[in-house]
Parts: sequence; structure tokens; C-alpha cells
Amino acid sequence: MIPIAREVRFVLLLLGFVVAIAQYLWGLPAMWPAWLVFLVLLFVFRDFKRTIPAIPLAVVSPVDGQVYDVRDTVHDPYLERAAQVICLHQSAFGEFNVHSPIEGKVQNLWVDSSKVHASSELALWVQTDEQDDVVMVANLDSMLRHASCHISAGEKLGQGQRCGFMGMACKVMVYLPPTANVTVRAGQRLRAGSDKLAEFVHAAGS
Repeated sequence: MIPIAREVRFVLLLLGFVVAIAQYLWGLPAMWPAWLVFLVLLFVFRDFKRTIPAIPLAVVSPVDGQVYDVRDTVHDPYLERAAQVICLHQSAFGEFNVHSPIEGKVQNLWVDSSKVHASSELALWVQTDEQDDVVMVANLDSMLRHASCHISAGEKLGQGQRCGFMGMACKVMVYLPPTANVTVRAGQRLRAGSDKLAEFVHAAGS
């Protein structure tokens, strides 16, 4: 059976039950389109395990998608610092799971926007034991887009650990320290929790 994202399991179970009852009442010829839609939804909201790279200082992609921009000199509006940013466009066909880009402690979680209007962005700040800060920001400027994180400030996350759900082709920005070594380029496709975006660079002995 296809593993399904926990956030939509109940809804899909209920939908499957309704379609089954409708088939009992009206027969399969009338309901096969509904079953087809149901199978498509199972595919879209799948949740398979990912292979985490054995690179302690790596920053991994938080979502399945494609890099559309990489900038090395920007302003991080959440931590008020100079930063690099990797811009991702989430896949429109899932998986829609969010994975922690690094191993570290959650410092803050913002659920509003500092630029436009309330609830247009969701941002997650994670800090490593070596004091490297990563901020992941999801743009939710459409009614069809939704994001949720089932974690809170103070919690520890593992590298590539599933930590939430984000749907319908969100744009995601990952802010990194200026010293990080970015290893991706525009146009590259990535798998969440598995593919590397960058690596932190530390002086020997630090």
C-alpha cells in the first residue's frame, strides 16, 4: 500500500469510504471516474522514506522540486543578516512533505508575513550545534497553497527529518550563511531530505 502523508490520511480514508458506498448504490460504471481521482490523490499525497546523505555539514533540500535561482548576496529579513539564498519551486505533483534542511534546534517558527499580509508566508529557523543558521521560507500567496509544521521552538530536528506538510507548488527560499558552499545551480531538480543544497564551511578545529 502507498504510504500517505499523515495530514491527509483521514480525509482520503473518508473519501474512499464515500466512493465505495456510491459504487454500491450506482455501480462501478458510474463510479470509475471517482476511483481514478482517488488513485491520483493517493499518488499526489504519498509519503515515502528518504535516504539521508551521510554528510554531517550538508544542507539538504526541504522539498521536492527545482532550483529556479541562487543568489550569493541578499538580506535575510528574518534574522536581519547578510546571507545567500537558494530559491526552489516545489513539484506540483508531490510529494508534499517538508524535511528539515539540517540537524539542529528549532529557534523560531513564523506563520505570518513581514512584507504583504498575514498568513502569506511560513518560515522555520533551525540552528546547528556549531551555530550555523538556516531559515526556510514558504510563500503561500495562493488560496490553494497550504503549509503546516508539527514542531515548535526548542525541538531538535535531524538532518532530512520530516517536519511538516506543504502543498500545491509553493515557492521556497532557503537562507544560508555567506560562508556556506552552495553546490546546486538553477534548473537542477532535487529530492527532499536526500539531495544536497550546500555544505557549511568551518575552519579546522572550530
